[in-house]
Amino acid sequence: MSGRRWLPRRTWQLAQCLLPVGALGVFALAPLRLVPLAWLALAALFAGWRHAGAPGRAALLGFGWGLGYFLATIHWVYISLHTYGGMMAWLAALCTLLFAAYLALFPALAGALAGWLQQRRPGWVSLVLGMPLAFVLTEALRGWLFTGFPWAGIGYSQLPLLAGWLPLLGSHGLTLLLALAVAATLWRWRSGLLLAGVILLAGWGLGRVAWTTALGAPVTVSVLQGNIAQDIKWTRDSYFLSLRTYRDLLQQAQGRLVVMPETAIPSFLSQTPPEYLHLLRQLSQADNKEVLLGIALDTERAGEYYNGVIRLDQPLATQYRKSHLVPFGEFTPAPWLFGWMYRFMSIPLDGFSSGVDPQPPFALAGGQIAANICYEDIFGHEFRVNAANATLLANFSNLAWFDGSWAAEQQLQMAQARVLENGRELIRATNTGVTAVVGIDGRVRARLPERTRGVLESRVTHYTGATPYQRFGDWPVWLALLIMMGVCLASPLHRKHED
Repeated sequence: MSGRRWLPRRTWQLAQCLLPVGALGVFALAPLRLVPLAWLALAALFAGWRHAGAPGRAALLGFGWGLGYFLATIHWVYISLHTYGGMMAWLAALCTLLFAAYLALFPALAGALAGWLQQRRPGWVSLVLGMPLAFVLTEALRGWLFTGFPWAGIGYSQLPLLAGWLPLLGSHGLTLLLALAVAATLWRWRSGLLLAGVILLAGWGLGRVAWTTALGAPVTVSVLQGNIAQDIKWTRDSYFLSLRTYRDLLQQAQGRLVVMPETAIPSFLSQTPPEYLHLLRQLSQADNKEVLLGIALDTERAGEYYNGVIRLDQPLATQYRKSHLVPFGEFTPAPWLFGWMYRFMSIPLDGFSSGVDPQPPFALAGGQIAANICYEDIFGHEFRVNAANATLLANFSNLAWFDGSWAAEQQLQMAQARVLENGRELIRATNTGVTAVVGIDGRVRARLPERTRGVLESRVTHYTGATPYQRFGDWPVWLALLIMMGVCLASPLHRKHED
């Protein structure tokens, strides 16, 4: 029976139908975590590719699906540009649409590749292997091209079910397992359900393997959340509000280790009042507190400054300098092409310099703490470089830029994946939320309500040892994709037996 009977007459009509189906994928991610919707969304995309009949048609279907998926998952870009960046509403909406359209080019490319493989070798191989191959390859490309933007990969939706696979295969591995199970189900539903059952059972077993070992007793930690609104954070009148807020929160903190968020003090370290830093040091020393502070770092070289983290008692001795910068937020890619945008919005600090990895961890609280800033925790292959030398992880973020969206919850979900990949607990210090502590099992142990001012008191444990993913990164996934590509490109010996 030809699958074309259920297709609309024109491929673009089906692409329009796939747009809301792709958008359903956002509900599979945090905060709703309606996991089956990821299977449904991906199954609709693969079914469309299966019956497209040509690479160009499959590409159009991939674009329609991707446009829906990315409009739903990166809608917070509008908030950043308009609400806090000051860009005109219509222009911010247009830029958000264009950015989503750019991201949709990756599933479109996957569709073209899947369609080509299907023409070359029709049958179960191009469906069960070719479509997952094309989808994961282009997802990896999305995370690399033009510095990469792997936000909200659909594989993260499977975190509750397939968490045991993360220490072996990472987030791309989760996406591959999901895609294989969906494609196998479309081929023969019994085979697909059997494969899904094997993946789930193996993930359950792997989740009980202790890849790393606790080092010493738990350490008390205090994570400060100042809740300084983004629209006033960088104004002159609110500067002393930030100083007072974090002074007061530091006084309230009870933990041995205290963590303050990204740019908690909205000034360069060299321009922060020395008497204020001296006061913070006095407060911390009086209670034997060890403090990590997010603050901008400038140097003696003109125009060179970093988004950074310092150890309060040794601000110049050990620093972390953010290496993976946010395009359009911390630097301008291709200024000759995109420089015009800054005439329509206000960004407090732009033109940051990029730090170089690996960077030494902070020797604090009885262990080694690897810092990362903002969305660096969505790049699993980069994140593991500094995590390998650490016993504890700390993320410093200012998520107020997309306050009011689901972005903070999505980023927390991606951070949970980093914990499982590296076998290290994680402290997340944010300005407005989500401030949290993630345990070694990837679960959120404690968190503060969003948009509140307060101190999160919890405990963390240092861990030593390495997971397979920390040692080998994504190489097992690349090897699997290479084998799949070889099978897809090999000339079939018995074409007549292929289904």
